[in-house]
Amino acid sequence: MLASPCPGGRRRSRKPAGTPVGPVCAGHRPVFEIEAATHGRHAPRRPSAPGPRTGLNGDTMRFPLAPAWPGVWLLAGAHLLAFADRFIAALVAPAIKADLRLSDFEVGLVQGTAFVAAYAVASLLAGPVVDRVHRPRLIAAGILVWSLASLACGLATDLAELILARLGLGLGQAVLTPAALALIAARQPRDQVGRGVSLYTAGAVLGRGTALVLGGGLLALLPATVALGSGTPVAAWRVLFLLSVLPNLVLAILLLRTGDPGREGPRPPPRARLGPWLARHAGRYAAMTVAGAAVTLVVQTTNAWAVTLLVRRFGLPLSSAGMLFGLVVALATPLGQVTGGRLLDRAGRGGLPGGRLLLGSLVGTLPLAALVCLTDSLALGLAALAALVFGLGLGSVATLAGLQIMTPRALRGRVTAPFMACITLAGFGLGPPLVGLLADRVFGEAGLGQALLATSLLAYGTGLVALLLGSRYVMHDRITHDASRRVRTGR
Repeated sequence: MLASPCPGGRRRSRKPAGTPVGPVCAGHRPVFEIEAATHGRHAPRRPSAPGPRTGLNGDTMRFPLAPAWPGVWLLAGAHLLAFADRFIAALVAPAIKADLRLSDFEVGLVQGTAFVAAYAVASLLAGPVVDRVHRPRLIAAGILVWSLASLACGLATDLAELILARLGLGLGQAVLTPAALALIAARQPRDQVGRGVSLYTAGAVLGRGTALVLGGGLLALLPATVALGSGTPVAAWRVLFLLSVLPNLVLAILLLRTGDPGREGPRPPPRARLGPWLARHAGRYAAMTVAGAAVTLVVQTTNAWAVTLLVRRFGLPLSSAGMLFGLVVALATPLGQVTGGRLLDRAGRGGLPGGRLLLGSLVGTLPLAALVCLTDSLALGLAALAALVFGLGLGSVATLAGLQIMTPRALRGRVTAPFMACITLAGFGLGPPLVGLLADRVFGEAGLGQALLATSLLAYGTGLVALLLGSRYVMHDRITHDASRRVRTGR
């Protein structure tokens, strides 16, 4: 039985057993076939005339109505809840410090290092698992683990218990981003990966905003202690941790009922192929990892300490500072991320996907970070903060989407997991405690802004150097490649 003809009168040949069914003419090829051709030795032949962007079923795809987008929205919801649970600690940090009698350095350990220690180790272990198991179910299991950890945070009575609870939070959340990014890249066409990743990262921003705005509002409404159950008084900050578990359970149930379309393609290649691929592209991955870690460090130190900075510098109540910062983050960062996703989708693959956008993000936000940390004007500080998080949103999307674009589908879990471990170690594990240490030992409690700026300058300098070296690597690689091709062809 002959297959249906492609437009233009040409007929396609019979497919061997196991080959995915679907039209294969230019513009109508399944996503995994396009990826396999792109990551092979020869790029797919371009059609003579550009046609409409199409999806797996050949229908024209228009953002955001493509069939794959509902799944992306669900993953964005998981990211929202993950960051809401993660950043409740930043909102209630002053209350935790007073209740448990902690120093700024110990608060930084709780917010950053305790979480990251488990997150980094679990991320390394999650990479191979992501490439082989049902990813929505893996994410659901992670949600259940971090929900139990959130309960433990609300019940902690000393520093040790709080650190153990944050370790559990990092363990559960480590599987989310590697699995989610692999799903998004498998679902979306190449020219919509940036927008898919931007929607997912926007979920993180809305999660921070939800923790700060909704959490700040609840803190303002609740009394200092709340009587629960038998009438035992419980601090308001503990109630926030306990309430955060409820939406997590709903999302876990939805994910358990979700399929994994990424498993419909060819099975992953043997694990041994990861080493040669990374060795061949070491310079690109090193540049993206270090620059991505720099952006993440600035983002997470700002998120961890901005509320406390507003309280100390401008004398705002904790609830007001949390709501102001939450509104700024919730409005400006998603706008930056969506803009970054669209810009990245319009760009070509290039030698370092997202590299120029990432460079622009670092250069453009450096003076804004200084203004946020040093200004004595609340209005000017909030305006600079909005511009800062907008620019950092561009850089975060460029890093995550660029990594997916330049990595073959079968290796994305194993590449993304150590990448996330590295940038999280820098952003959460190094940034917040370093700011607290500098504030305690060098600048004093009133010099929190200077401590935040010093940490950010270290990150900016490292990220810019990494991108410049990465650009030189890409240029040298292209020259070497062109020279070897001329030798082979005799030209």
